[in-house]
Amino acid sequence: MTESQHHYRERKLKINSTSEAHPVSSFNLQQQELVKFLYSRVVGGLLITLFISAVASTLAYIELSIQGGENWVVGWFCLLCVILLARLQLHRLFTGLNKKTNFEHQKWHNLFFVGVLASGLVQGVGAALLMPYVTINVQIILHSLLLGMSAGAIAFLSTSLLIYNAYLVAIMLPVTLWMLSRQTLDGVLLGLIYLFMMTAISISVKRMNTLINDALYYRYDNQALVEDLRGLLESVSNSNKALEKISTTDELTGLSNYRAFRVGLEDVWRKYQESNMPVSLVKINVDYFHEYNVKYGLEMGDIILRDIARILGDEVTQPDQLIARLNGAEFALILPKLNCENAHLLVRRIFRTLESKQIEHEKSKADHYLTISVGLSCALVATGYSSRSLLSRADAALKLAGKKGMNRIEILKS
Repeated sequence: MTESQHHYRERKLKINSTSEAHPVSSFNLQQQELVKFLYSRVVGGLLITLFISAVASTLAYIELSIQGGENWVVGWFCLLCVILLARLQLHRLFTGLNKKTNFEHQKWHNLFFVGVLASGLVQGVGAALLMPYVTINVQIILHSLLLGMSAGAIAFLSTSLLIYNAYLVAIMLPVTLWMLSRQTLDGVLLGLIYLFMMTAISISVKRMNTLINDALYYRYDNQALVEDLRGLLESVSNSNKALEKISTTDELTGLSNYRAFRVGLEDVWRKYQESNMPVSLVKINVDYFHEYNVKYGLEMGDIILRDIARILGDEVTQPDQLIARLNGAEFALILPKLNCENAHLLVRRIFRTLESKQIEHEKSKADHYLTISVGLSCALVATGYSSRSLLSRADAALKLAGKKGMNRIEILKS
């Protein structure tokens, strides 16, 4: 067994054991391609066989008509035509398959084998029965035709070693046995030459068949490997996307985290650089949140943070706007294309929504209910002003709101 054949079998076993990953294995694809090759050349092979058989039948008819045996030739030719028509019908059935990329290759291979074997037997046995009744000149012609058909069949049948060898034996062996049975020197020599030629041709076709199978093996095995690699790359890509989402998402609220906030702010600045487009940045902090956790527990504190995230999400709905939880009870809003006045109106709506919920907070010094402090900074995206400056002013505005007693909005414009 050659190295490629060894790998071929290993690959076949491997693919069969992982058929769920590959609905059509590379081995099946290879075998289907070999069967397609056989059927793709059927019509040409049948026409050549019919022509050569017609020539042989004509010569035999002329020879046997003298002896009164011409009806035997007609019967033989009619039988061969029936077999050829049956093979043509089989070819039509194969070409009419709806799913030609995934069919029962073994079934169609076996049917093709039966058709070829029947054709070869009718030709070979017919020639052997005819030989004793024709002249030496016609015998030489028949020998030439048989040898020519054996050699010519290589182009049509070499993709299947089994089928070609069956045809070779069926068409050549009967005449070889007839020559050996004559027990004459020339008959024995010709019989041995036929056996030698059958062996040599079979060895040559085996080598050709191995090359064809190896080429198809590497073709479809590489295709399967490419599909495996593509699936692996897709899996890695999906994993990277999932990791990217995890790395930029706040686990508690589902909002963007601090990393995504900084990246998003820089992206806005790069996207609208020198456009003089207004951008508003809002920093929000839940007042006396530490005291709330001490009084009501961490679980209630987490519920409050999720509630505030929902309130913010109801107000910030544009695709290019961003909501982020920075740390603890601090949130931020990036509002491109929104000036200070409109951003202020948005923040006031957030205040009113939170006030309407009347979330009790006994430890707050700002109110009896849960409140927030907001720092708002606004600027135009222009040369000479950076996103860092906008962020610093928002931080400063939030600190100012804290110093003035919380539960309020402070605005710092550029």
